[in-house]
Amino acid sequence: MYTSLLLTVLCSLATACAPPQNATEGYPRFTPGSDRPADSGTLGYQINHIGFIVSNLTATRLFYGEVLGMRHVFTFETTPAHTVMYMGHPQGGKNGTGFQCGEELFAEKNNMQGLIEFIHLKDSPPQNRTNNPLDDTQTFSHIGLVVPDLQSLQRRVESFNATILKRVDDPPAGDQGSIVAHSMGFSDPTGKLASDALPAIKLMGFFSFLIFADPDGNVIEAQQQISGSI
Repeated sequence: MYTSLLLTVLCSLATACAPPQNATEGYPRFTPGSDRPADSGTLGYQINHIGFIVSNLTATRLFYGEVLGMRHVFTFETTPAHTVMYMGHPQGGKNGTGFQCGEELFAEKNNMQGLIEFIHLKDSPPQNRTNNPLDDTQTFSHIGLVVPDLQSLQRRVESFNATILKRVDDPPAGDQGSIVAHSMGFSDPTGKLASDALPAIKLMGFFSFLIFADPDGNVIEAQQQISGSI
């Protein structure tokens, strides 16, 4: 049943701007997007960056720069105790064309997508903040990456001794302390809500994903660029 459902989903995705078609009357249920062109008043809108408050800028720059290949766009020290740093992946062609270095990224900063702003407050008390996925009061879930070679990324993450939460092709842990499950919205990974959703989560290709964490514990999900995942 799940194979035929996936084929239906992929065929539906091939028809751009077509009316949504439910792949099944029951669950899991997939509805492809069918929005018409956006209001002209929103022309040019884009999500330029997301922001994280981090505990160590040096460790953050090393992780996102050396492990994930982001380039340092700029650092702005507003005071001795407050610093803002931007990083982003090279833009343009994915084959190495387009602008690549930090100076070029800075020149195009406000025309780009997918930047991350890292905010560091020296000696700031952490008691009112949490990035712990096990804290169900926070709304942040994860950063999503698409890479050309997932196994190569896994080896790279391992070589930098970063925390791997789920390896490629491993099922997600289902215990109460599963960071992966909590980061995906399941406050009780052992409960009925999680167990009922598991077949559809497997169908969408989640078992093939790589899940790891940055130095502050923020969850990062990586998918193969060309795969059967949704």
